[in-house]
Amino acid sequence: MQRLLLLLLLLLAACARQPPALPVAAATADPLAALGWQLLADRRLAVNRDFACLDCHRPERGYADGKPVATADGLNTPTLYGLAERTTFGWFTPEVRSLEAFVLRPLDNPREMGPRAETTLDRLRADPTLRRAYVAAFPGATTQITWAQTAQALAAAIRTIPSPQRGPLTPAALRGQALFAELGCGGCHQGATLSSEAYLNTGMSHDTSRNGGKARVPSLIALAHTAPYFRDGSAATLADVVAAYQRGGRYPGPGMSPAISPFVLTDAEQRDLVAFLASR
Repeated sequence: MQRLLLLLLLLLAACARQPPALPVAAATADPLAALGWQLLADRRLAVNRDFACLDCHRPERGYADGKPVATADGLNTPTLYGLAERTTFGWFTPEVRSLEAFVLRPLDNPREMGPRAETTLDRLRADPTLRRAYVAAFPGATTQITWAQTAQALAAAIRTIPSPQRGPLTPAALRGQALFAELGCGGCHQGATLSSEAYLNTGMSHDTSRNGGKARVPSLIALAHTAPYFRDGSAATLADVVAAYQRGGRYPGPGMSPAISPFVLTDAEQRDLVAFLASR
């Protein structure tokens, strides 16, 4: 009986840590978002039909993919959580100022799903069910199934993704929260997205070829579900992340943000800080 009870408790704990399921009810209530959810799962959007958006942004992995990097660009796949509130998008693209513009980037990138082509749209137009979905989403439009409409639908679907609910903080996470504030981490991780939306060189990568090494400050939403970390996926765990910041960055040098400097934590304090980060 005790073993059965222990198994049940472990199962409940595992379920509690799972990211939420697809927000189907919210999506189907809005024809635009409903179309977007169809497209997120449709491999025909890729020029070679080889994968869909949700193959890399997997709900069970916090809308990331669990890989250090996903493509030849050498970049970690960012989560889709919190994109509805973001004002900056992409690791190295401060010029991209809207979610609609951002979702077109992988569709145009030949190392991801692109390049965008009229033949890709033609294969979508050949599907009567999909044509009806576009008409429902864009009633009265003179031209149906365009890249602009596709971007609007994808963005609408992504905006329906709710962030995972946060439970009460454990004693360890509460201590970690105090450390987070004391160390000044909130200067870069704040607001609804837990990001300042700025582009900074934090000394975590030796690659400064893109945007002068300044990468977008990542969100802390659902960190427990979105390992590995950093733009190159080089931190396997949250403990690795904390250790890298304790050292003041891995590759300090010119142009690095003055907000990054070494600090000292005990092993217990490091565990507390990790507990807080995992609770976000």
